[in-house]
Amino acid sequence: EAAVQRVLAEEPGAFKQVADEPITAQALAGAARELSAIEHPAMDSPTPLVADLLRVYRRAIGRLAGRYYLQHEAYTAAAQHLSDAGNLILYRLNPTSAAERSFLALLQKHGEDISDESVVAPTQVIHTSDADDEVRSVVRLVRKHLANGTPGHRIGVLYAAADPYLPLLHEHLSAGRIAYAAPEHHTLVDRPSARALLGILDLDHEKMPRRDLFTLLAEGALMRPAIEDDEISQRQLELLTRRDEPVVGGLDWQSLTRVGAHEKHHDRAVALYDFVQRLRPRLEATVGAPDWATVAHELNALLDHHVRTPNSDTARTDLSLIREDCTDLALMDGIAPEPTATRVLEAVSVRLEAHRDIHGTSGAGVTVAPIAAGAGRDFDVSIVVGAAEGMVPTPRPDNPLLPPELVGTTARDHIRAQHVALASAVSSGTVERIITFPRGDLRGGGEKVPSRWLIPALTELAGRDVNVVNWQRQTEGVPSIVAVESFDVGAQHADDRIGASAASDTEWRLRELAAVPANHRRGTLDDPIIDLGMHMRSDRLNGRFTRFNGNLAGVRDRITTFDQPVSPTGLETWVASPYQYFLEHILQLKALDDPDEIAQIDAITRGTLIHTILERYVLDTIDGAQRDFTRLNLIAQDVLDEAKADSPGWLEQLWAKDRGSIVRDLADWYQHDYTDHVHGWRPTDAECSFDTEPEVSLALADSTIRFRGQVDRIDTHTDGRIRVTDYKTGKVDKYRDLAEDTPTNSGLRFQLPVYGLFARTRGKDVEARYWFVTRKGQFKSIGYPVTDNVIATLAADMELVHRCIVAGQFPPKIVETTWDLPVIDLLGRAGLRRAWANLENVDDLAGYVKKYGG
Repeated sequence: EAAVQRVLAEEPGAFKQVADEPITAQALAGAARELSAIEHPAMDSPTPLVADLLRVYRRAIGRLAGRYYLQHEAYTAAAQHLSDAGNLILYRLNPTSAAERSFLALLQKHGEDISDESVVAPTQVIHTSDADDEVRSVVRLVRKHLANGTPGHRIGVLYAAADPYLPLLHEHLSAGRIAYAAPEHHTLVDRPSARALLGILDLDHEKMPRRDLFTLLAEGALMRPAIEDDEISQRQLELLTRRDEPVVGGLDWQSLTRVGAHEKHHDRAVALYDFVQRLRPRLEATVGAPDWATVAHELNALLDHHVRTPNSDTARTDLSLIREDCTDLALMDGIAPEPTATRVLEAVSVRLEAHRDIHGTSGAGVTVAPIAAGAGRDFDVSIVVGAAEGMVPTPRPDNPLLPPELVGTTARDHIRAQHVALASAVSSGTVERIITFPRGDLRGGGEKVPSRWLIPALTELAGRDVNVVNWQRQTEGVPSIVAVESFDVGAQHADDRIGASAASDTEWRLRELAAVPANHRRGTLDDPIIDLGMHMRSDRLNGRFTRFNGNLAGVRDRITTFDQPVSPTGLETWVASPYQYFLEHILQLKALDDPDEIAQIDAITRGTLIHTILERYVLDTIDGAQRDFTRLNLIAQDVLDEAKADSPGWLEQLWAKDRGSIVRDLADWYQHDYTDHVHGWRPTDAECSFDTEPEVSLALADSTIRFRGQVDRIDTHTDGRIRVTDYKTGKVDKYRDLAEDTPTNSGLRFQLPVYGLFARTRGKDVEARYWFVTRKGQFKSIGYPVTDNVIATLAADMELVHRCIVAGQFPPKIVETTWDLPVIDLLGRAGLRRAWANLENVDDLAGYVKKYGG
């Protein structure tokens, strides 16, 4: 492939438009390898594509022939020494190319050829719903034969395609505790050290994208940034670069250098920045090396400095193989074109993907191998899996690079070779020969039919004509043709034709449960986890209000919500969604924002910025600064600049639009604020907090609630009135019903009356309002005087909230909104809606449902 890449780099010819694509070199190298079995590949009147392939092949081979043997040279050398080989026996050889057929013809002159025509003659056929059930059935069958005394090494399982059968066979044979020997399905390239090296080579070393880098660090094979040899945890790295100093990549990493020494995350920021600064030049030196010998050196240095020292024998062996592969890259000098990032990654990938070991020990367990490996084998029981049309035979599309006139092999030759391989694999079983196939596809609803080569066998077993259309009906009731209807049927009902044994411990447990009526299954298995799962499922389905759907009555003594001052907006969250309140305020779960996913400012951040700007402006005004839009604009520009620096994912065009919108809103707000000033209002406080001092409390029938909060603004009128203001940057719609006679909007809004309660610690004539400070809210004010009646209404509404929270009631009602609810969305809104629908008639929740609806 490297030699082909060099030819394409020097003179791409017909492949000019795709010469830089890795797949081009791969395709041409694959064709060149097949051509290397022919001494002088040529073709009369080749197409322009084939003619240019031959040009590329000859130039590439010219660079390789001095160092490496070609396939046709191996055939020639073997042919020259056939007379020295002694007596030869040719046993069921199945040539797949013209070169192999030519060599076989020579062998036949020097030995005895045993190549009788095998036929596909199974003793049993099994068909299942899909490949997963197919392999489960095979495991039951293997257990049956093992139990009947057949040694494991006398059983062969031969698969049609590695995907999906090889991983399924590994999974289910292991679950069935059956020893087996098979090609590995998780090879070196799938394991941590190799994945880490390939991942780090695939990084954009100029931008060093945070998400990609941290994904690699999370796998554990790479060393993480450290402070005095103590590695920083993945959680701390995520918090640092998502919350404290948001980073996407590129110049964002520089923000870590601006963290002050007094800040608690300073040491972590320094360590992470140093880590990135060490990794970046090492990657640049690797992918920008002048030759492949330097690449090999730099790759080993990369492994030395950034890959963790393995603890297990497997990991140590993996790292040793990776080092050997990296060192061997030096051999590409003189063959490959100059290194680039793509070529280095491709070269390392090719080498790492070439390692495929064997799981288990040959001869010490069931043999698992491809169908092609079945020729010449001697088993008591042969089992061929995947014999569905489309997999057996596997169609081979025409290759415009390798027409039959060039390689001497037609599509018919390939199909015939597959037929011979299947027949040989089936006939390798001397006692039992089983073929299985799936009726459906694991990846979709497509229907599969038996292989064309299986139809004659089905006809013979059924004793009647079987065709590809009506084969299921035509084979019903035939003892030697077994239909496994589904996983449920196969797991719960033993079929003696396959074997009474279950395929795994899980199936034994399913059978045990299936023997008991559904409403008596709890406790059937000696497994507390399964019992809890059944309990949970039953409670949710039958509408019982228990710990599995928000009833914390059993641990209500641990709910300390009202032991400290509470936020009125938090209690509003409980009203709207008790379960969300439980997750966010009691369990204190939070979803971290990902800077990569935030392309523009969101509504909450927009509101926070406007609050910050107005806070600074009002505080300066209180300190004596003149009311002046120029000053407001300067403050806004500083705050918005800081916000952009802390939000690297925002797109410039969208930010320019949003920034302009914010400034326009502030300009309009200034005019309204000035009018307010003309009418006698003067700000006296901004962002004024209350908690334990001063204490803001509300007496209920049997208890007292203390509140905490932060008032955006307090104004005093020239006539002595006090007004508390909470800024809002959204629409007015949700707040229209607030008035003096409905101060909580029927128990939905507590913020204004609580803020009014705080303001009453400064005087009796108090107003509370929401001020909508953007064009979206039309700069409206919604509020009312905070009278004794308002406080009485607040207390009455708080009774229910207080009683339910103290009782531990957090049912899974959720807010009906199009907004993201990160923690709720992780659990799934649909499931929570179903759970709440089943609880609406529960007596314990009658007060809540009556007040707030279902």
